[in-house]
Amino acid sequence: MKQLLPLLLFCSLSFSLWANNLQISNVTLSNDSTLTFSVSWENSWRLNGTPPYNHDAVWLFVKKRDCASSQWSHTDLSVNVGNHSAGSPLEAYVDGKDSSSVAKGIFIRRKADGVGNISNVSVSLRMVGLVPGQFDFRVFGIEMVNIPEGAFYLGDGGVSGSSFREGGGTAPYQVTSEGTLAYGNTAGKLYASSRALTASVAADFPKGFAEVYCMKYEISQGQYVDFVNSLQSDQGNTRRITGTVASRNNITGNWPVIQANTPHRAMANLGWADFLAYLDWAALRPMTEFEYEKICRGPVTPVAGEYAWGTALITDANTLVTDGTATETASNAVTPGAGLCNYNNNTVLGPMRCGYAAKPGTTRQQAGASYYGVMDMSGNLMEQVIHSYDAGALYRGELGDGEISTPPNAGHANQPTWPNQDATLADGRAKGRMTRGGGYSSTITYLRVSDRYYGYTYADDGRRYNYFGGRGVR
Repeated sequence: MKQLLPLLLFCSLSFSLWANNLQISNVTLSNDSTLTFSVSWENSWRLNGTPPYNHDAVWLFVKKRDCASSQWSHTDLSVNVGNHSAGSPLEAYVDGKDSSSVAKGIFIRRKADGVGNISNVSVSLRMVGLVPGQFDFRVFGIEMVNIPEGAFYLGDGGVSGSSFREGGGTAPYQVTSEGTLAYGNTAGKLYASSRALTASVAADFPKGFAEVYCMKYEISQGQYVDFVNSLQSDQGNTRRITGTVASRNNITGNWPVIQANTPHRAMANLGWADFLAYLDWAALRPMTEFEYEKICRGPVTPVAGEYAWGTALITDANTLVTDGTATETASNAVTPGAGLCNYNNNTVLGPMRCGYAAKPGTTRQQAGASYYGVMDMSGNLMEQVIHSYDAGALYRGELGDGEISTPPNAGHANQPTWPNQDATLADGRAKGRMTRGGGYSSTITYLRVSDRYYGYTYADDGRRYNYFGGRGVR
């Protein structure tokens, strides 16, 4: 007989609303292998016939713990989508990317076109590979956004620093497949003036053409604390990050009762190894710098100097309202066509709530949303991505498997081509990593979608900085 630990888990902030509204509740166990629970989130959408031709979703995965142990582990799910269920208007979706025999998680999403709230819809997940015993189970959810397959552009016409371009000119480079990309300063080849490729980009390096799902928001402080509290002690102590109200990373306590006092706020101070460990645990992966530009810009022609919301206009989010709460936002009047953005390090002095700029009635620009509805890709916290040169070019896009390393080197991601997964937090050695999109401490130049300045400043640096955050894809 297995025991169930019901868990209400608050996760990423929902699209165009004020608070973190993904709720998983009323978890029950039946048939010794099926978990049933209710899911709610606000302003879900599916737009098959209207741009941006995509949908949002929730990535669901399960952790289990033997009641006689403190060790949590990942729970495999059935790869057969027919063994899972979701009530109307949702459907279950298995992406088939893990293996032919198990799924590390499943997506739930709208089955047909529509926009609106999802309220207390019943979802059932079939677990596989369980052994007899008494277990606690925890169900986790992360809001995601579908990024459809398709061509897109790298670079914005040579306006942004070190940006990609076609050959030796300034025109953006169009990515039209996941095939090998030739590098060089001649027509038809991908080029950049610094932190540039020195050879072709391999066909299995993720280029952004293929469909992926991207986290709708940056990793929140609440999500990171849930992650650390669900590890074993040596793993948890390696990944524990605390902070103060002054730094806006308001996390206290010790494993396994670490507490996020501002759980809806974006998680800063993520070193490269912290970031990768979270993604491996959640069965996600880091995005590449190519994917970053696709997620921001979509398939449209680049705008010179554009930010993630598709224009070159910006309003500083420097007047906080309900600071530290689930409704935290900024009251600044937004210039028409501009995006509201936490940058310039003048008043806020740290990260804000995930999705802080999105409120009922806001436009894409006012909400600071990408073409596909992904939030905060310019400003708030720097996005950690894998660059396309040197050690980064060896990345092959493996997904996390839900487990991280155990002693003697506990608490690290362990995927074959993820670069420098055990990078020390005490120095700058993390070859393969760069940041994109700028953060609260950045000036406007570095918030641009195509700016690659931080390809050499803070590139390959694994340390914890209060302006480093991130999100995963799958």
